Amino acid sequence: MCSNRLHSIIYLIIALLLMCGCGSKRNPTGGPQDTEKPTVLGSFPAEYGSLANGLVEISFSKPMDKSSLANSIYIYPPVIAKKVSLDGVSLKIKLNETLKINTNYFITLSTRLKDTRGNPLDKNQTLVFRNGELSQYRIAGSISYETPSDKGLPLELTLLSADSLLVRSDRIRGESYAIEALNPQAHILRSYIDKNLNGRYDYGTEPFFEGMSDGSKLANLNMEMAYADSSKPQISRVIVNSNRELQINLSEPIRSYKAVVLLGKQPLAIAHQLLEGSKLSILCAALDSTDYTLQLLGAQDLKGNVSEYLEAKIRGKAKADTLAPAISFTNPRNGASVNTLSPILEIHFSEIIPADHIHAKLFAGSEEIPLKLLSTTGRIHRYQPAKELVNYRSHVLNILSTTSDFSGNKLEADYDLQFLPL
Repeated sequence: MCSNRLHSIIYLIIALLLMCGCGSKRNPTGGPQDTEKPTVLGSFPAEYGSLANGLVEISFSKPMDKSSLANSIYIYPPVIAKKVSLDGVSLKIKLNETLKINTNYFITLSTRLKDTRGNPLDKNQTLVFRNGELSQYRIAGSISYETPSDKGLPLELTLLSADSLLVRSDRIRGESYAIEALNPQAHILRSYIDKNLNGRYDYGTEPFFEGMSDGSKLANLNMEMAYADSSKPQISRVIVNSNRELQINLSEPIRSYKAVVLLGKQPLAIAHQLLEGSKLSILCAALDSTDYTLQLLGAQDLKGNVSEYLEAKIRGKAKADTLAPAISFTNPRNGASVNTLSPILEIHFSEIIPADHIHAKLFAGSEEIPLKLLSTTGRIHRYQPAKELVNYRSHVLNILSTTSDFSGNKLEADYDLQFLPL
């Protein structure tokens, strides 16, 4: 009797345990962790599209976290009145104020924006839209590396307005770059290589560059990715190219300098100065047999190190410049086509040519078209037609033989650059 009752109690306990086990059934745990970073799939309107209705919708590869929206989206030019909403994979931005006409707007999504699993956006990314006509200003240049092994690594690039507002952010690679579809203004360009992948620039251990564009339609700004140091620029050598031109070679590229002075029995007039990285060319009044002292003041390198005073002695009589200048390169090349009716025409000379020494004319058949000169003294001069050209009609930029260098030497013959707008 007692044995049966004991068996009954045991069966009852087992049954209760089984029921509790069923009632507390849970989802399985473990498995691979989701570490895939979300990416931008597209936008409406598409990039470079019109903001006429003030609405932009951006889609992502994964559902995004609403709580990560704060300080993760930047718009330039700044738009104060706006509404930003996030629903799963769709981000909507409504611009509720009058936008600037014929202006490009830049929407930058930073890696502060995360998906619902906490994974950040794969990279900072900027989308460009327009209100009216698309502005097509451009910054481009070469990229050099202080350490050759850095050449294949990605560069974190930030473009700022002259008053340091974020315009766009990108990740680039290679030995050259181009930033298209910019508004007509000067920009600050910064870049670094995030070698330890911590999302910021680490002084001294990572290469860095900062420079400023001149705001021209086709601005050239070469990036030199260098590590921070405390060495100051020095004069390596002064080359007397002729009695009218000196070339100062420096120990490293410099960003700027305050003044250059040439002293003999009395100060010698300097007509033009051209800084090209680690080379400073000086066009001056004619040198004679007098010994001269060249002073370079306030030379600042790319890392901010300043040499307040540098000096070099120049001795010996210089020869007169009798060499005729030549055209070494053009863009576009002779006989090529261009894909715009307002092309920028580049003429590269073999030496420094003052802008007022160049004589150029643009023709379409017998019709002369007015030209705008976009450059000043230098080896490279840029022209642009003052009006749109005719499509599918051959044009010729004529550089007259009366074009001369600072010493008065003229081109040996007229030069014709023929091109076809398409």
